[in-house]
Amino acid sequence: MTEAVENVKEYAVYAPPADVIENHAGIKVVLDVPGAKADLLEIEVEDKILKLKADTELMKNDKPVRYQRAFQISDEIDATKISAIVNNGILTLDLPKAEHAKVHKITVKSS
Repeated sequence: MTEAVENVKEYAVYAPPADVIENHAGIKVVLDVPGAKADLLEIEVEDKILKLKADTELMKNDKPVRYQRAFQISDEIDATKISAIVNNGILTLDLPKAEHAKVHKITVKSS
């Protein structure tokens, strides 16, 4: 990040659009964050809230662009196993379900 951007106190803040896809293994969240790079992304979970912040070197109205978004997550998500990857301005978060929340098939035996 350039020194000029690091010293700025005001940002043009945007909530990036997101697609949320759920399946049997967990939840995938895909966000559009043009200009965001891995070293400028901050993602954390606190009190069942997944928070993300991404500073960029993109400028809007003479202010650097910052993306911010928060999602409430349930106890069904194993927060210690959340992973994130950013590629060409697309951030993908994988939120796996905890073992207790996964579907467990019950075998039925005949007597």
